Amino acid sequence: MNLRALLQPAAGLFLLFWLLILLILRTQAFDDPGALWHVRVGDQIFEHGFPHTDPFTWAYADHPWIPQQWGAECMLSLAHRVGGFDTMLLLMATLLAAFAAWVGKRFIESGLHWSMAAALVAIGMAAAAFHFYLRPHLATIVLMGVVMGLLVDFERRKVGIGRWLWLVPLCVVWTNLHGGVLGGVVTLGMAVAGWALLWVLGKESPIRSVRNVLALGAIIVACALTTLVNPFGLEMLRTWWSIIGSTELPKYISEHQPLNPSATDGQAIVGFAVFYILMLAGTFPQRPRVTWLLPLVWFALTCKSIRHGPLFCTTALVALADFFPHTAWFRLLKKHGDTLVRDPLPELERSGWSSWVVPTLAVFGALALQVGRVPVPVVGYGWVVLSPKGHPVGLIEPLREYASSKSTGYPIFNDPNLGGFLIYFTPELRVFMDDRCELYGDAGIRDYVDLAQDHPERIDEWLKRAPAPIERLLVAPDSPMERWLKQEASRFHEVARCRQAVLFEVVR
Repeated sequence: MNLRALLQPAAGLFLLFWLLILLILRTQAFDDPGALWHVRVGDQIFEHGFPHTDPFTWAYADHPWIPQQWGAECMLSLAHRVGGFDTMLLLMATLLAAFAAWVGKRFIESGLHWSMAAALVAIGMAAAAFHFYLRPHLATIVLMGVVMGLLVDFERRKVGIGRWLWLVPLCVVWTNLHGGVLGGVVTLGMAVAGWALLWVLGKESPIRSVRNVLALGAIIVACALTTLVNPFGLEMLRTWWSIIGSTELPKYISEHQPLNPSATDGQAIVGFAVFYILMLAGTFPQRPRVTWLLPLVWFALTCKSIRHGPLFCTTALVALADFFPHTAWFRLLKKHGDTLVRDPLPELERSGWSSWVVPTLAVFGALALQVGRVPVPVVGYGWVVLSPKGHPVGLIEPLREYASSKSTGYPIFNDPNLGGFLIYFTPELRVFMDDRCELYGDAGIRDYVDLAQDHPERIDEWLKRAPAPIERLLVAPDSPMERWLKQEASRFHEVARCRQAVLFEVVR
């Protein structure tokens, strides 16, 4: 193996996106509350086994709850034990950079110069970046792209039905990482349905017989049945359905709300969708392939719920790598002698596993620095810092001091968005609520909204239900709760304040 074989464009793309993610997402990756409590769920599993009732709150302590993303949570816990937040970010950067490099490699093999491939991948990744948090959903973002790659290759007849068999074990793993496996199975079903329709109409299709339809259908059914291959059986499916079927989440949780064209994330998705449609229009008069249309289905779903935006971006990138050489835009660039495009690479000239040697060495080198607690910027230990814009980091010390003075499991009252912060930094305490909406259900969500927005005086009602006298309350600044607590100054005294939270104590 020579140096040229190691320094393939795919290796360069990986290192480029890997370093960019480590730089840009240094704080953003942890700004979501779930980035913190998911770690503690993994810790709980390793130390006490799978919980079947809620282990973190006092208000819902006896309510049924399962860690439906347990596989990813265990991985996050292990990464955290190895090198803290830095290794967690390393895991995320490696996953996303590997996907970006893989898609970039497909662009290059289709005839694009590596710089143009990098630019196109960067556009799609940037559009999806609003949802790049250290949570299990990252697995779905990447695996949806992997599934899309298989569908594209099958429609191009680069792979046969036998390759589909790998989807069954993949879905077993996916099931235990994140509930987005359902979206993957539905995407498979949409593709096969479209191909079957084309075959029936006598059009070009990778399906050529009833046997093909039955074989692909059987694999999809097997993939759907893998959702039962988990430690909780049907309870996992019921949990997923409680989230999918919720009528309250779209009202109050931003990531479940429809795409908002006036918001930055909505504008990024709409901009990328317009770009994708323009590129797709360049294939006219050729009939679009089924796989080229699948991203548009995910865009339609994104319009109903912005959380699907990254899935549109990943599927669109894979489809774009397939059809761009068949567009008028590609032909124009080639006609005018632009060095950014060329004929697709023959199979024998395509880079193999050797292009991943350098990225692997880089990742393990960074991991060694983090395990050794070596403080090197970007890739070493101590690089990640929590942003005071995302978490009340200024209150860590007073909260820990308070928690150390109480017995394990002592209750605290808090805003749900601050629950993950408390679960991570003061695991000795039991929180009031956090953002695990499947635990509370629609009724619990409605009850909390009534408390937080309309009747903060109902705090007294909850304080009476606590298993021990509540002595501290952590609430959002400038909220109805904070204003009410200030009005009751004879009963509640402000202890500390920062940008993201206010800590009160109960006056006895």
